[in-house]
Amino acid sequence: MQPQLTAASAHRRSDRVSIAFPLEVAGIDLAGQHYSDRTTTMTVSRYGCCVALPRVLQTEQKVHLRRIGMDETAVGRVVAPMGVHAEGHLYGIGTRRSCESLWGIRFSSSFYEKLLDNMHDGVYFVNRDRKITYWNASAGQLSGYTAHEVVGKRCLDNLLGHVDEAGKPLCNGRCPLTEVMLDGRARQVDIYLRHKNGHRVPVSVRAMPLRNSLGVIVGAVEVFSDSTGKASAEKRVSELESLAFRDPLTGLSNRRFLELKVEQSLEEHQRFGRLYGLLMFDLDRFKMVNDTHGHEVGDALLKTVAQTLVQGLRTVDIIGRWGGEEFLVLMPDLDAIGLGDLAERCRVLIAQSSVAAGSSRVSTAASIGATVLNHSDSAESAIRRADELMYQSKRSGGDRTTAG
Repeated sequence: MQPQLTAASAHRRSDRVSIAFPLEVAGIDLAGQHYSDRTTTMTVSRYGCCVALPRVLQTEQKVHLRRIGMDETAVGRVVAPMGVHAEGHLYGIGTRRSCESLWGIRFSSSFYEKLLDNMHDGVYFVNRDRKITYWNASAGQLSGYTAHEVVGKRCLDNLLGHVDEAGKPLCNGRCPLTEVMLDGRARQVDIYLRHKNGHRVPVSVRAMPLRNSLGVIVGAVEVFSDSTGKASAEKRVSELESLAFRDPLTGLSNRRFLELKVEQSLEEHQRFGRLYGLLMFDLDRFKMVNDTHGHEVGDALLKTVAQTLVQGLRTVDIIGRWGGEEFLVLMPDLDAIGLGDLAERCRVLIAQSSVAAGSSRVSTAASIGATVLNHSDSAESAIRRADELMYQSKRSGGDRTTAG
């Protein structure tokens, strides 16, 4: 049996009505918690409605519908996520039985067909043989192929030439549509399709099973959208983040980012009592390294120390370059004893690290100040205290930790 959109009936008067009915949507969310959200319909049909909800739902997820102010109820399932709306996540919700009594109006032809044709995402249906049975307008715009060119053909024949990010063909291998028809589990992947003109288009794909009234999988639906903008935006955000919050030499967090994180940590400590420790490092005799071996060796030593800190500390610790040869580390969930132990570990590891300088190797040591945030601190006072403790270590000869 091929998956079909709801058939039109001659006696119905309209297939979709843009009307707002107050509606209660209830069910169990992805965390297993019961919910009940009040919303209004965007459009309604004989076999469902389109609503915006403040939560994420999965395709095929069961929901209960109740028209507020009336006793009419219906059981529905999420047909497909339709993107983000100003009032929440937009969903097409279908009902197996007619819900004319719920809406109080009558309908004509296919609600879903026009709904899908007006989506910005590309949508197509396949049957068990992977023959394409429906192709919406956006699928044509994204791929260059019209519905007339593809409906009735098999995506199995590599029509769209789907490949993964490594360039491996998917149509005759790990095809998402084939996999969802085998186990009934929806999938989301980022792949590339071949446009009719020959160029590759990056797309984000969501594949879901199609079931008949008995719950038997009779095909699958693929919803895909151009991810070029998404990839470009993510790359740009990453670049801007690097410019704003990363030290260009070591790749660690910079002073601006560290100041923000100390402020946030103080708020957590003052509101919830979460413990935080601060370590301030200063490299001993670093100016001598620069003067004797040059700035290139000095930069290499800074990078080595940065890498030593990253590998020597915990993944939750925030490590940054405070400036020059100074480093600051923010460490959550540590008391004074735990902070002192980690400070000593880093001091020893730094002292044992070195970089090549011609035929010899150059090493350094660290003077460290260690302190725990307290309730009366400000970001400035906490950092200043760690800095003063670090200078006590330096005045005492260096290569040591002073706590306070």
